[in-house]
Amino acid sequence: MTERKEPESKKARIQRKVERMGVFFEQAGLTPMTGRVFAYLLLAEPPHKDFYEIQEFMNASKSSISTALKFLQNDGVVEYITFSGDRRRYFRINPDRWYVRLKERFRQLTEMQALIASVLEERQSGKYDDFNAELHRLEAFHAYLADGIEQLIEKWEQAKP
Repeated sequence: MTERKEPESKKARIQRKVERMGVFFEQAGLTPMTGRVFAYLLLAEPPHKDFYEIQEFMNASKSSISTALKFLQNDGVVEYITFSGDRRRYFRINPDRWYVRLKERFRQLTEMQALIASVLEERQSGKYDDFNAELHRLEAFHAYLADGIEQLIEKWEQAKP
């Protein structure tokens, strides 16, 4: 006789996705809790949760939730809203600001290319040609990516829904 599996609850599914997405966001540079809070707010229904709902879902301390929310608010990708007659603040993803931050991060490739070019100006001794050649290759790669990203952003903004 085979054992019958119970269907996974919606909460369990969301928890599993929050963990998976949290790992991704952690690898992208967020702290583990910040990544999980961000993931939870992406998946939340309704798309806004108060502090205690977030804390309860995460099963985490007030300070860790507070720190994560402050970071995400300072970054602009999370904002809070209020409702008339309700003293609580509800946190939600700010898609417009997230879009702006993404564009800013992609455009940092141009800044990195300029920094590498500045480094190469100082590395004129000819003593380390192999290393300098690798830096030139890296600078060219950044310039290529920056140009491509600018073109893609322009195309998107002309055609976006």
